[in-house]
Amino acid sequence: MSQSQKRQIVEALQTDYSVRQICDALGLHRSSLYYQPKSDSFEQELRDEREKLAARYPTYGYRRITQMLVRKGYAVGYRRVARLMKEENLLVTVKRGCQTTASVDGLGQWVNRVENLDICRRNQVWVGDITMSDSKSNSSMLRY
Repeated sequence: MSQSQKRQIVEALQTDYSVRQICDALGLHRSSLYYQPKSDSFEQELRDEREKLAARYPTYGYRRITQMLVRKGYAVGYRRVARLMKEENLLVTVKRGCQTTASVDGLGQWVNRVENLDICRRNQVWVGDITMSDSKSNSSMLRY
């Protein structure tokens, strides 16, 4: 016997018997009587609105799209929006700039002291560079 048939039996007999007795006899949980599945129309409406926003703002990720949906009155979380965007391959890749050492330490770029120097013989100018190589087993300094 299906769940819907059991619900119909409970509705028919609840005037004569208690809902608890009928559910126990049918092996039906009482909470399933009051359960109303969410409509697919809301899910489709949410998908349509999200697609419109993603088309209008192609660089916006799931966080910004979620904020815009919440502002429009949709009760939706960022995980759900991220899942829907992932299913439809609408996730935006994060574009990160190249990180240089000058931008990390805040000291700026070094002055090129040999730019205006007139080099006329060998070994007049030497240039060195130090690179730090960190690995989990050891750290070593390479000098060139």
